[in-house]
Amino acid sequence: MTDHTLRAAEDELARLRTLIAAVAQWIHNPAWDRDARTALATHIGLPGPSNQEKP
Repeated sequence: MTDHTLRAAEDELARLRTLIAAVAQWIHNPAWDRDARTALATHIGLPGPSNQEKP
């Protein structure tokens, strides 16, 4: 793997980590519809909203 290819892969990984962090933050934000957040979390394999949230 060349330095350029490795750098591109590292950049893409950093971008994906940032995206996943933003999505996880949204999933755990009770200001949004719980069913939508739960469905998204299930669909992409992340933990769903906390059970301690008010329904």
